[in-house]
Amino acid sequence: MKAQSSNTDPHSAPWALITGASSGLGAIFSRIAAESGLVPVIVARREDALRSVAEQIRTATGCEAIVRAADLSDPQSVYRLADDLLSERGTPAVLVNNAGFGAFGSMLEEDEAVFERMISLNAATPLRLSLRIGRAMRAAGGGRILNVASTAAFQPCPYLGVYGATKAFLLSVSEALAQELDGSGVTVTALCPGPTRTNFGTAAGLQADSPFDRYAADAEAVARFGWQAMMKGKPVAVEGRLNRIGALAAQLAPRAFVRRIAAKLLVRMQ
Repeated sequence: MKAQSSNTDPHSAPWALITGASSGLGAIFSRIAAESGLVPVIVARREDALRSVAEQIRTATGCEAIVRAADLSDPQSVYRLADDLLSERGTPAVLVNNAGFGAFGSMLEEDEAVFERMISLNAATPLRLSLRIGRAMRAAGGGRILNVASTAAFQPCPYLGVYGATKAFLLSVSEALAQELDGSGVTVTALCPGPTRTNFGTAAGLQADSPFDRYAADAEAVARFGWQAMMKGKPVAVEGRLNRIGALAAQLAPRAFVRRIAAKLLVRMQ
């Protein structure tokens, strides 16, 4: 599909809703959506960062992205966003739930409020949007949902414990919803990348030259892999051969062994 011309009425064009779009994978997904002929409706808290992304998309593709600043950790803000967009623009062709964050370190040393926001943003918000938008997609007879999970979903993650748990939740609920929607024309894909070269590591409290960043995959490659998997309707897409091997091993090995190895690897990331 060709990208929409800047003269195209964005209200009548097929569109994609992308959260966490102010940087990293979300910004790349937004550009890919524009390249695919969809008007990106990009959402994050920081309006100034979103406008910068929108300008980059316009320059690269000629498509005018729609900016919506919102606190996606607040349930009422999420519902209001979804309902307003459905009313204004109809049903999106694509929903990408990408917003989220992590925090490296011992759970006992972290402020509980951080974890409460993390659970809301990483787990509850993708579910809220998947249900609200998924119902509209089912009624319209088609649509694609991409939930950005993580290889952290496949095992306990000491020193990244709550983040890993939110991604395990998101993987599980994505697979369940994909099966419930089988045959409806709506697909749900859980993208499970390993460490990816975005600002995730530094935002989670790591140094810029930490092992996380040294082992991280290219964000552009990860985003394009995820988009292609979504378009193919794959329920689960683990990016990278070593990540696929690791995810399988984590499911087959004894749990005690898996959590000890995970702890040794993750403590080195700090």
